[in-house]
Amino acid sequence: MSNFSFDIKSIFSENYCRKNFVVPAREEGDIVVFFSLHIDEILKYNLQEKLQRKVILEESSKEKILNELDKIYKDEKRDFIIEDINSNYEDLSVSNIDEKEDSPAVRLLNYILRESIERNASDIHIESRFENIIVRIRIDGALNTLIELPKKIYPHLVTRIKILSELDISEKRLPQDGRFSFNFDDEKIDIRVATTPTGTGEKIVLRILDIQRISYTPEGIGLVGENYEKVMNLISQPSGLILICGPTSSGKTSTLYTLLRKIQDEDINIMTIEDPIEYKIDGINQIEVNQNTGLSFEKGLKAILRMDPDKIMIGEIRNEDTAHIAISSSITGHLVLSTLHTESSPASIGRLIDMGIEPYLISAGLIGVISQKLIRKLCPNCREKIKNTNSIIDNEYVFKAKGCDKCNGGYSGRTAVFEIMIIDSEIRDMISRRESIKNIKNFAIERGMNTLSSEILKLIKKGETTFEEYFKHIHTVGEL
Repeated sequence: MSNFSFDIKSIFSENYCRKNFVVPAREEGDIVVFFSLHIDEILKYNLQEKLQRKVILEESSKEKILNELDKIYKDEKRDFIIEDINSNYEDLSVSNIDEKEDSPAVRLLNYILRESIERNASDIHIESRFENIIVRIRIDGALNTLIELPKKIYPHLVTRIKILSELDISEKRLPQDGRFSFNFDDEKIDIRVATTPTGTGEKIVLRILDIQRISYTPEGIGLVGENYEKVMNLISQPSGLILICGPTSSGKTSTLYTLLRKIQDEDINIMTIEDPIEYKIDGINQIEVNQNTGLSFEKGLKAILRMDPDKIMIGEIRNEDTAHIAISSSITGHLVLSTLHTESSPASIGRLIDMGIEPYLISAGLIGVISQKLIRKLCPNCREKIKNTNSIIDNEYVFKAKGCDKCNGGYSGRTAVFEIMIIDSEIRDMISRRESIKNIKNFAIERGMNTLSSEILKLIKKGETTFEEYFKHIHTVGEL
């Protein structure tokens, strides 16, 4: 939507535009072009009277008109929706909620999705409380309240989401998973849906999978310089297991897809097994786990090995069976990429041993571990310079978060930090000898491994993040 020489909201009320399905599209000299559902001469005359300018009507879809109105009137949107829900409650019904695309429940969900995407949220949490509904969105790793709604709309909002996701609208006692697509500014965005019963009603979490927003390039995920060289050397190996480690929502999947794209080539066969497939990549054979049909990680992996693969990606190593197949495949000539939930690179070795994998197999198959975390970046517009009172670094001054109208409480965006452990011959021997994880870690540092702790401290020194972020992420790694 382009800028206009007149104030749209002072001339046209939102109610008027929605009632007539009309919205300003652009200016062409002295002429104003409006998107309209139909070419209506009476509507055209009324618009010209209000504007005192020549008007042209251009036919458009109801969905596009409503989306454009959502963008223009988003500041007033919240109150408008609540008022609309209260005044039209009797019109809400499960039977017609999928048919009336301008019904309150449909418009409410569209508003929630649009606001969340515009604010770069990764997840939407819709929760039924004792007295109302709370919608919270996760931005840069932290949940922020988007809107509070009357309790009576909840069943209709849940039904709308379930219909779009092709879930069972009558099932409220068991968790369900699904997905649907949402059109945002002519771009199709996948939304992954998870529902689960709670004491106050079903909780719904929507994961926004916006492939256009995520840059699946090394630079886009923050993999640059020395770390880039190390990882490129790892993925150029003909065989071996590469693990990407970190807590939930630390960017492991983004790193996996980035590496897949780097190794993708027409002369090799890449197979993946994922739960679920988050992003589809043309030219890569992706298999989705489906427990309903009995397709587990283990069965999918066994099937992949019969498909003459060169490179294999396993969404996550969750148990001993998956770990055994991953290690065995890496030893028998395949390059295998997967993820593991550990807090540091050396800790992945202990995790595999805990899963029942013998150290000699780990030393034979594992070639590298990439551990990562996502660190919030300070807003450059409002960060505040303060005296450094922490002896961990020798900077005289550091920065702290303040908060302004351009950021999320003093932070704006996140960046990944990486800890890359190359499994060389000496570390292989240490694994086979069952050396302690602490000794392996210390040796890896001596050989040039930059720890997550040191990488975050570099960001603090450059004024890009805070000690608050450092202590939030590092206290669990055992490096203090």
